[in-house]
Amino acid sequence: MSVHAGSILHVGGQNVIDRIQSAGLGDVRLPMETIREVGNREVVDKVPGEPDFTFTMESLDVSTSVEAFLTGATGGSASASAPGASDPAGTAYDWLDMVGRCVNVPSPWKDPTTGSAGTVEAGHLVPGYYPTRIRYRFGVTDNATQEVELAGGSFFYGEHAPVEEYFTGDGAEDEFTTSDPAVNYRRGGSGGSDFRSVFGVIVDGTLMVEDVDYTVSGGAVAPGSAATVTFNEAPESGADIRLAYFTSAARAYPQSVHASVNVTPGAVRGRNIHVYIDDTKIGSIQSAELEGTVDGEAERELGTEETTGRVVNGTDARGSLTVRSRDRDRFFDLLETITGVARDEIYGWFNENTIDLQIRIENPKSPGTILKTLWVDDAKFQPPGTPARVNAATDFVFNFESNDGSFKAVKGVPA
Repeated sequence: MSVHAGSILHVGGQNVIDRIQSAGLGDVRLPMETIREVGNREVVDKVPGEPDFTFTMESLDVSTSVEAFLTGATGGSASASAPGASDPAGTAYDWLDMVGRCVNVPSPWKDPTTGSAGTVEAGHLVPGYYPTRIRYRFGVTDNATQEVELAGGSFFYGEHAPVEEYFTGDGAEDEFTTSDPAVNYRRGGSGGSDFRSVFGVIVDGTLMVEDVDYTVSGGAVAPGSAATVTFNEAPESGADIRLAYFTSAARAYPQSVHASVNVTPGAVRGRNIHVYIDDTKIGSIQSAELEGTVDGEAERELGTEETTGRVVNGTDARGSLTVRSRDRDRFFDLLETITGVARDEIYGWFNENTIDLQIRIENPKSPGTILKTLWVDDAKFQPPGTPARVNAATDFVFNFESNDGSFKAVKGVPA
């Protein structure tokens, strides 16, 4: 029987990531360098290059749980206990706080013949990945979507349950032992004689490097044994410590932790998306996009085949509003709003005026209740082109950028 998408979950912050439509690694082919030598026409060897993989997931979820997870929040294993569930309305998750912080994403699989229940029989683990892009898309007749891209240097499969375990530092303890047996991974493939049992060791959002920041003892070939991570320096009091591994211990398939649709709508359509500029509601919007990006690269060091971090050279946030103005007056009203220039003057291509832009997502089950607001408090718009087509209304695309390269996802509306 095939491995069906209905048997695969993705877990972030101890809770299932809701409403995922697609998720997975992109191109995982390692770059190979062909080695040749003088006096020989044949290939001497092919040496694997350094990996830099991307894991992308698209979701219909319009809560702030994903943003909370990317800023370091954790939830619980109970239903409706997603990351940030207990945060008060008005809590803002800043794109800049997501950047540079890494996460683990375990992906448990179950036997498809066991229905909605069952136990985890295999899985996939994406350890120590960093956010590199987040994109939101809204359309008049479309479901609201958000897409997150993460980047990292490794991934693993196993016929065992992938788990992430959490600890809290007390400032003195430097050893942390897994609750369940950890199964070994043979480094270097079949010819390797060195083993690892713990992956994605993270302290306060920073990826730790084995044999530099910590050592591991224990772990074994299946059924495995408990593994102990010993840090060179005890993590600070209150430090958030995360260890990822595969275990042969029986694990229940966590289907029940999905948030109820009464808490998180199955999907939100364009009719429940409201765009505000300087707190005025803007009409005639056909679609809206917002994207946060990171300019960076993987960090590496001698002695390890995996990435040791990710350097951030810069961040940015930009997007667009596609407008089908009902008449000429409304088009020029919008130009006046975004530029701050009176209508009796001429508008050109240049605009340095910044305005407050909010995209508010309303709960379709409770109209008037705002689930999330995407907030760019320094949006700088540029006047649109004129993409006129025969026998069609003209849609004007107003592109914008955040002046400081960031945005906030707010639970509810900004305080």
